[in-house]
Amino acid sequence: MGRAKQFDEDEALDAAMHLFWEKGYSATSLQDLEQATGLKRTSIYNTFGNKRSIFQKTLALYGLQVEEMLATTLQGAPTCRQAMASWINAVIDMHFNEETPGGCLMILSVLEGGQHDQQTKDMASALFHRERDMIQARLQRGVKEGELPRDFACQAVAGAISAATSGIMVLAVANYPREALEEIGRTLLQLFGQE
Repeated sequence: MGRAKQFDEDEALDAAMHLFWEKGYSATSLQDLEQATGLKRTSIYNTFGNKRSIFQKTLALYGLQVEEMLATTLQGAPTCRQAMASWINAVIDMHFNEETPGGCLMILSVLEGGQHDQQTKDMASALFHRERDMIQARLQRGVKEGELPRDFACQAVAGAISAATSGIMVLAVANYPREALEEIGRTLLQLFGQE
């Protein structure tokens, strides 16, 4: 009978995720992963696989967290405009939050794209598509409830919001000031007319 694992896999994966988030894929070594997770190299390999495998597992974990945050944001606001304003503000806050080093892990990963294989790129693409689809569903609900006009271009606007929030995160990495990012957000909300 094999010995039971003496560590929490979720905690180790979360620690690895924050390490990749802070240092990036290419700058993170197996020694860094050992130190961050408190695991020996053999435990890392046996539990998560190689460096790319553990990175992809952290991206999957991150994607679930982002989707949960987006769902809460979209469902918690009484109007589409307020939901989109809350999401844009959450994206901006993510960059300036000390617990999320450097902003969005997925955007940082995409910017480091030359280091990644097709599977990793597909994971990033899938998250961006799910984000757009969730925003589109909230807009369609706004049309159904009479908040938005019946001919409101839900798909196009959802795509624009998703692209713009990704762009905001890229600009944040390029040290755009918060005020400039917030101005972009206010301009984006004009898609919903004036308050």
